[in-house]
Formats: sequence, structure tokens, C-alpha cells
Amino acid sequence: MSIDGGEKLTSLLRRSRAMEADGSISGACELRLEGVEALLDAIGEEDVRLNWDDKDSRAAMELLYLSAADHLSIGEIETATTLWEQLLALDEEDHLEAVVMLALCYILLEDWDCLEDALFNISTKSPEYHLINLWAEYRRSGGIDKDTLRTLRTRHKLWWEEFIATEHPADEAYLSDCRAEHPSQSTEAREFWFATEAIWLNNNDFISTIKKA
Repeated sequence: MSIDGGEKLTSLLRRSRAMEADGSISGACELRLEGVEALLDAIGEEDVRLNWDDKDSRAAMELLYLSAADHLSIGEIETATTLWEQLLALDEEDHLEAVVMLALCYILLEDWDCLEDALFNISTKSPEYHLINLWAEYRRSGGIDKDTLRTLRTRHKLWWEEFIATEHPADEAYLSDCRAEHPSQSTEAREFWFATEAIWLNNNDFISTIKKA
């Protein structure tokens, strides 16, 4: 399904990206929130599925994802969770992998039942799956699951190295690889770090603990 006013959402997304590139982060966030509010007003109470192949619908989904990320970055976990859940309702195939971010939010909210449902939709072979489980165990018990940690260190070495690094430079080499059709694992790991940075900065004890474990 396409949505009414989709062209406006596409324009808002494009403008927000331009503002962010120019350093106007707060202005970009406000634009994205404006787009999300327009989208939710257009949908109302309807049970809607959006078409990823339609550029305006895709822009609407991207706005939802990015606005949720904006809220996560300032600690508004409940709002971020609600927006990512809305995105999943609109895009059952989860093209933007919102379920990974939802899993991290559920851990912050200590919603273990929802976390279990989310994990069911995340590949057990992915580095995200092991990081999420490591983080969940730490939030539950304050301890570290040594088997999960070993798997992250050995099978997903580049992700492990990114998460324990003291610096995560967004240098030209990184930015160039981000634009590539198939970014390297190192770049994907750094992208994930930036996407979840607010969580780890507010829970630096977790990073310190897994470094020492």
C-alpha cells in the first residue's frame, strides 16, 4: 500500500539528511518527527502494510526508523520502542532490521517476554544475536555469559574489536566503505556501534566488564 502525502515524507527525509550533513542535528530530528507525526495521522487506526518498493512508502519507513533512533539517542526508550514497533507493523519483512533495535530496547525496559519474541526473529548466527544475549544476561544478573562472550570474540572478531575499541572514527575510509554496495564487516560493526552508541555510553560498565572477562 502507498500512503497519502507520501511525496511530502520523501521530501522531509531528503531535507533531514541534508540538514544532518550540514551539522544541524536538532533541526534534522525535528523534521523527522514532523514526518512521523504526519505518517501516523495518515494511517490512523487502520491495519496498514506499506510497500517497500514504493519510494514514498520506503521514505516513510526510513523516517520512522530514524526518528526512533533520535529518541533512543536522548534516552527516550519507551518512545523509541513504540516507533520501532509501529515500523514492524507496517513492514512485516523488516527491511530495516528494526527488530534488532527493539531487542536492545526491551533489555533496557527489562521486558523479557518481548525480548524472547524479538530474538526469535534474529539470526542465531549473527553478531547482533550474541551481543544482545550478552547484554541481556548482564542486565539480568550483572554477570557475563562466558560461552556467548567466547562466540562473539572468536566467530565475530571484528565486531568484538569494534565494541572494545577506545575510538570509533568516522573517517573518510569508513564513510567511503559505508557507501559501497557491500561494506566490510568492520564498517558494519562500526555502523552498529554508532547506531547503539547512546546505550553503551550510558552503560559503560558493561563495556568495561566484557573487556576484563
